[in-house]
Amino acid sequence: MRIDAPLPTPDNVQTQNVSRNGTPSPQSSASAVPTGQDQAQLSVDSGTVQQLKARVSQLPEIRQERVNSLRQAVSSGSYQISNQQLGDAIGSDLLGRVTG
Repeated sequence: MRIDAPLPTPDNVQTQNVSRNGTPSPQSSASAVPTGQDQAQLSVDSGTVQQLKARVSQLPEIRQERVNSLRQAVSSGSYQISNQQLGDAIGSDLLGRVTG
C-alpha cells in the first residue's frame, strides 16, 4: 500500500488550500464556506445526573454489614483468597479502580 497516494475526499467535506504558514491561500479564501457553531448533545440530561448524584450521596461510605461479614470470615479462618485475586485487587487499588 502506498502511503503517499491521494485519498478520496467525501462529498460532505469542504476543502481549502492552506499556505505554509497555516493561513488560507488567497484563491481559496473566497470560496470557503463558513460553518455554524460547534454543537454537542449529551445522551443523559442534567436531571438524570442530579438524581444519580442524590442517590449516591445517600449511600453509606462504609458498608458495615460487608465489613462485619469479612471480619468474621477472617477471624474464623474461613476467608480464602487466591494469589490471582490478591494481585488483581492490589493492581486495581494502584490504578484507582473500585472493586466489589
